[in-house]
Amino acid sequence: MTFEQLLNILRARKWIAISVFFVVILTTLVVSLLLPKQYTAEAALAMDVKAADPVTGQQIAGYMAPSYMATQVEMISSQNTALKVVDTLGFAKLPEAQAQFQEATQGKGDIRNWFAESLLKGLEVKPSRESNIINLEYTATDPKFAAALANNFAQAYIRTTIDIKTAAAQQNNVFFQEQLKSLQSNLEKAQNKLSEYQQTHGIVGSDERLDVETQRLNELSSQVVGAQSQTYDAQSRARGGNVAPDVLNNPLIQQLKGQLAVQEAKYKQLSEKNGANHPHNQQAMAELNATRSQLNELMGQYAGGLNSAAGNSASRQASLNSALQAQKEKVLDLKSQRAAIDVLLRNVDSAQRSYDQALQRFSQTMLESRSDQSNISIIKSATEPMKHSSPNTLLNLILAVFVGGLLAIGFAMLAELADRRIRSKDDIEAMLGLTVLADLLPPKKKRRFGFKVGAAA
Repeated sequence: MTFEQLLNILRARKWIAISVFFVVILTTLVVSLLLPKQYTAEAALAMDVKAADPVTGQQIAGYMAPSYMATQVEMISSQNTALKVVDTLGFAKLPEAQAQFQEATQGKGDIRNWFAESLLKGLEVKPSRESNIINLEYTATDPKFAAALANNFAQAYIRTTIDIKTAAAQQNNVFFQEQLKSLQSNLEKAQNKLSEYQQTHGIVGSDERLDVETQRLNELSSQVVGAQSQTYDAQSRARGGNVAPDVLNNPLIQQLKGQLAVQEAKYKQLSEKNGANHPHNQQAMAELNATRSQLNELMGQYAGGLNSAAGNSASRQASLNSALQAQKEKVLDLKSQRAAIDVLLRNVDSAQRSYDQALQRFSQTMLESRSDQSNISIIKSATEPMKHSSPNTLLNLILAVFVGGLLAIGFAMLAELADRRIRSKDDIEAMLGLTVLADLLPPKKKRRFGFKVGAAA
């Protein structure tokens, strides 16, 4: 169908099209005037996504999650929030509200849930795309009621978020309270084991005692080394007996040897001069023997003294070795005790840390369960709207003009299909398959003829 054919049809069926168009306009106008007026009240909430936890002071990472705003929108329009609004306004206790519930449900179901579902129908939540603002719109026939519901939904949502947070904190607090009893018992057991071990072994300060005994062990080791050197030296000196260097180099022995040499020379001289039986010779012989006897006795005494010193040194070395071995065993025993105490101390420290951490979390959860702070603020409270939001008569009329025009064209086409007529030469060629040889009508009358298909044929 060409545009010219469409114009011919509309021109021919103009009364049908005009009738349909004005019926749609009038119907829309009447309905818009008869429909009850709806008022929309709006409240705005701001989400502080950078808020810190009031107890720990740390920033909450969940506020930065991409799904956070969508979750908050769902919470505002949740059944739990609506039930808080119903309880705040006391709908379930009003006689007229109870009568309305009985009439609508014949008393079936729960009145609180029924009113909650009814109130949610007028609520619309719109989160902002580029900010952390959520707009709450409530639509009702009474402007005061709409404003009251918008504000109550905002307050109920804030209470819901606080209740969720405090309920979780209370559960955690109960859990940590139960854990504290077990952790405190473990700490006391670890401390008792440590105390019993210290009392059994008489340990007051294991570190200081071990340090003292280790120092004593080092001193004994040094003394043993010195005693070994002295023993080796004494034994080497005593090894020569009477001809030991220490004996021979003694000044007194050297003096007696010199005296003995002088007496031997004197005796030899007297023997050559007076003979062996001369009294002077006999006297010199007696002096020589006395000096030799004194020298041998003194050398024997010095050699015995060296042997005695070597024995004493060896005995002292043996005593020091025994003391060193005993000290080693004592130090090893102290180290073993220290290792056992370290294990017990680590157990006490571990139990103490676990108890302290649980106690800290118990205190935090207790404060969180009592906290009524929220990261949500009402930046705009709903006020009683001065103008109704629906029906929008002007917008409805604009839409009615558009829809009426489409319906007018549609009904004109339907009427044409029900009673098809030839309105131009194009219709003759298209419908009858005949070629139009000439058009004898004047130009102004070309578009006015309207023959039925059967008559034209």
